Amino acid sequence: MAFTRGTPNEKGWRNLFKTSDEKHSGVAFPTESTPLLIMHHLSDLHVCDTQSPVRPEFLDRWADPDSPIRDQVGTIGTYRAHSMLSVHVVEAMVQSLNALAQGPLSGHDVDAAIITGDTTDNAQVNEVNWYLALLDGQDIRPDSGALDRYEGVIDDGADHYDAKYWHPHGTPAGKEDDQARARYGYPVVPGLLDSCRAPFTATGLNVPWYAVHGNHDALLQGTVTPSSGISEAMVADKRYESLPSTMTLEQTLSAFNEIGPADYPPSSDAAYVLVTPDLQRRAVERGEFAALHLKSPGLPKGHGFTQENALDKKMYYATNVGSVKLIVIDSVNHFGGWQGSLDEEQFEWLEDQIASSTNTVVLASHHPLTKMFNDYAPSGRRVCREEIEAMLIKYPKVILWLAGHEHRHHIEWIGDQERNIGLWQVETASHVDWPQQSRTVEVVRDDAGDIYIGLTVVDHAGEAEYAQAKTPLEIASLSRVLSANAWQKRPAAGMEDVDAWAQGRPEDRNIVLRLPAR
Repeated sequence: MAFTRGTPNEKGWRNLFKTSDEKHSGVAFPTESTPLLIMHHLSDLHVCDTQSPVRPEFLDRWADPDSPIRDQVGTIGTYRAHSMLSVHVVEAMVQSLNALAQGPLSGHDVDAAIITGDTTDNAQVNEVNWYLALLDGQDIRPDSGALDRYEGVIDDGADHYDAKYWHPHGTPAGKEDDQARARYGYPVVPGLLDSCRAPFTATGLNVPWYAVHGNHDALLQGTVTPSSGISEAMVADKRYESLPSTMTLEQTLSAFNEIGPADYPPSSDAAYVLVTPDLQRRAVERGEFAALHLKSPGLPKGHGFTQENALDKKMYYATNVGSVKLIVIDSVNHFGGWQGSLDEEQFEWLEDQIASSTNTVVLASHHPLTKMFNDYAPSGRRVCREEIEAMLIKYPKVILWLAGHEHRHHIEWIGDQERNIGLWQVETASHVDWPQQSRTVEVVRDDAGDIYIGLTVVDHAGEAEYAQAKTPLEIASLSRVLSANAWQKRPAAGMEDVDAWAQGRPEDRNIVLRLPAR
């Protein structure tokens, strides 16, 4: 089943309703075929420690509908009302994908799954451990700091209550209702800040799965290279609630740049709240991301990463899955900035891997090609979009590129489609923003040698109603309805409907693509 949003009430709140699955557009899928790759594609899980003290949620209010500079700042993304429910969405998605043992169009067995980056939200060790536990079926306690209370910006503390954030337990005595409930129709959900931190045993994917490095897996807030000072603040006891007097909003937002360099504002005299320190909130070091995957009990060993990746601090690899060569790219610019690019060494490695392959090639990265323009490099040179595309289209064996990053469903051709030169690029939506979907990718060949790519979006196992939001599936259901009602993304006069953009056109969701024999 799929989900759709109902008619908004007087506050713009829309309930969700189940609908029938969309039919597939495009060409007809062959009735008989040889499987090349049957794979689940998940992206942008954003498993999030919302109690971490270095999260600058206060910046996000400048993107609210009542912000005088909303048109200038656009989407900021440092705060989501439902971020503390991220682990439950992943659990619900795993349960849904586990029910799909075969491709829905081909009937061939699923070979594996791939997660195209931004598995974590703030590149913290505890977030990596949570995400690994979710996919490998381990015990998980999605909590940090004090284990007897919630210590994020939406807690019940009347002494630092801020009406700009949604407070699911309601309004403390003597305070005004928060804007999420008063203006935008958000609910009261008693006990949510306890139930969302409760331990549970994750289900775990029942197929081998492969990891991809994303900017939020390497950089704080997806854009800032961890420094010694910031790393100390991550595990310390101060959560800053505003900018210091020495920094303007414009200076701060320009420092969180899509092209490096990027940096946090100095804490200086900024107001803060004391929280419980936690060493597990430390930043993941380069190479450690691979090392933590190598410790995972799930299959395959390392989830694509090898000991060489951990030692050399290179988060890219190639492996055979099904009947294709899967080449996983690290598109993160470790110098800073949230957009992507490649260093020269990886670019040369990529072409060597393609040129030497005797199999059909499928690529996977976090960033899509359109966002590979972060050329910031204090040393060396970064390879960007035009050069990458020119290289790829030389090789007919490269047929498909799976990506995420944009939090949307989107499909486009790279190259000259009329001359059958190039490849399909498939972006899949995130787990943190509406519509909270993944997809199944079926790559097959028919008797004539033509290749077909069947794409089917998959909803997580949560329902339209969230009941009491006590179990993981109920909490995931709540997250989906909250994501469907994000107030910053509601269309205003003269503004694009951001959620409709993320959901994509029908031809970006359930579709069958064809590549004539080459």
